[in-house]
Amino acid sequence: MSPDAPLTIGETPVGRSAERGPGPVLARLARPVSETPTRLAVVADPHVTPTGSGTWKVYHRSETRLRTAVSTIADLDVDATVLLGDLTRDGRPEEYDVVDELLRDLPGPRVAVPGNHDVPKRWDDYDAPTPAEFAARYADDALPFVRRVGGVDIVGLDSAGGGPNLSLTDTHEGAVPDSQLRWLDTILADATTPVVVLHHNVFHPRRHTGQFPDADFYQLRNADELAAVLARHDAPLVLSGHIHWPATAVRAGVRELIAPATCSFPQAFILVDVDRRGTTVRLVPLAGPKGMAEAYTLAAAGAAHGQGIAAHAERGQLSALPLVDERTPPRRVVGSDVPGAVRWR
Repeated sequence: MSPDAPLTIGETPVGRSAERGPGPVLARLARPVSETPTRLAVVADPHVTPTGSGTWKVYHRSETRLRTAVSTIADLDVDATVLLGDLTRDGRPEEYDVVDELLRDLPGPRVAVPGNHDVPKRWDDYDAPTPAEFAARYADDALPFVRRVGGVDIVGLDSAGGGPNLSLTDTHEGAVPDSQLRWLDTILADATTPVVVLHHNVFHPRRHTGQFPDADFYQLRNADELAAVLARHDAPLVLSGHIHWPATAVRAGVRELIAPATCSFPQAFILVDVDRRGTTVRLVPLAGPKGMAEAYTLAAAGAAHGQGIAAHAERGQLSALPLVDERTPPRRVVGSDVPGAVRWR
């Protein structure tokens, strides 16, 4: 597959979406709804490293992709930016230094939840920030947290750091501590328009997009317990990352939407607009044709999960956009997700 092959969204080359609009609609949702129009930029899985190279995560472009995300967000008049974790490759101090430098240019408020690559592991030979230190740096000293932004309540959970009677230092799996589940139960009882955010996925990948290699790894260990709390309070939307692929699923009235990674194919973030009509989610690409083709090639030749992402692209899962439309009749979309042929209308 030629890296010079054209890759477009409509007639616009990928990578120019900041000039021509925020990108194709990924989802149109009936909920959440807000009388106060609210726009969130949602960034997942940058995996920033100043020294890494290659792999399906395209480490050598990770810094550039996050920098592009920050500069694009600055042009999109957002009310807040939400980061869904795995800010770094492995939580090294030098990786956090680069992240902090890049995030300084973000306009408006920002909040973040940690991912499994951001927190200490027993095999580390360096000091990754503890959950409390991460919270002090990126979440106004609070994990979990609730922040009122415009007309929505952003409710952040820590699925990576563990807690009392819950150690996650020897695994990349995730779980929400019981103490946070009890806290969430209380918060959702009073929240008017909650958007719950965390790193690990609530619903199994097969509910979202079909089977990924090692798919069981990506779902929370205690997903059923969290899902029960969300359903009890009719929470309208959950945002997560971790899987590096945009997808959505609904269960018991609770919709989860997974944001793509900025580092790996398809190298994008999402823009979430909540207003009185409902919620519109757009995909905002960060790479041009050559960059997208490089990411696809590395995914197809990479580890099992990267190959799974390439396979999902080959099956055209990003061609049938929006992934879900709860408000208007679906539009017919044609094209292929393999670099060289992607077209959205």
